[in-house]
Amino acid sequence: EARDTRSFYLEPHDRRPLPGFTQGQYLTFKLNIPGQPKPVTRCYSLSDAPRAEYFRVTIKRVGSPPGKPEIPPGVSSCFFHDDLEVGDILDVRAPSGAFWIDPTDTTPVVLIGGGVGLTPVLSMLNAIVDADARRAVWFFYGVRNGAEHAMADHLAAVAARNPNVSMNVCYSDPEPGEETGE
Repeated sequence: EARDTRSFYLEPHDRRPLPGFTQGQYLTFKLNIPGQPKPVTRCYSLSDAPRAEYFRVTIKRVGSPPGKPEIPPGVSSCFFHDDLEVGDILDVRAPSGAFWIDPTDTTPVVLIGGGVGLTPVLSMLNAIVDADARRAVWFFYGVRNGAEHAMADHLAAVAARNPNVSMNVCYSDPEPGEETGE
C-alpha cells in the first residue's frame, strides 16, 4: 500500500458469514505473539467499505524511533508484517466503535486523515462511493511524502471517477521531486 504499510484481508475460517459492520469501525485482535509472556491486544480500523466476503485492515509497521534503537519496534505491527502467513487463524472480536457516518446521507462531508490514520475515513469514503451517493465529499489526507502515501492509486481513481469527491493530499516532508502539498 505504501512504504511499511500493508493491507490484510480476513476471512472466516469456519466459512460462516462475517458479522456486519459500519464504515469507520475497528477490529480488536488478541494476538499470541511468540516471545510475549501473554496475548497482546490491539485494535485496528477497518479500511474498506463493508464487504460480505472479507474484512480489511491496513497496518503500518512501527519500527524503533529514528536515532533510538534502544526503543523496541511495535510488537503487533511487526507480527503482522513479519510472522503472519496466509491461512493463519487469528482471534478477532466483532467490529465495534461509534465513529461512523451514514454513507447514503446527502449532506456534504469533510473526511480528514493523517498517515495510517487514513484507514477509518478511507472506509467511509469507499462506503459513500459504493452507495453511489452524490453527496459532496472533501477528503483531506496529510502524509510525510509519496513513499508513505497509502492507497495513492486507489485515492486517485476514486477522485477521477467521482466528481463529487474533492481529493486533497498534502506532503509535510516531501522527497526530492515532490512538492509540499498536491
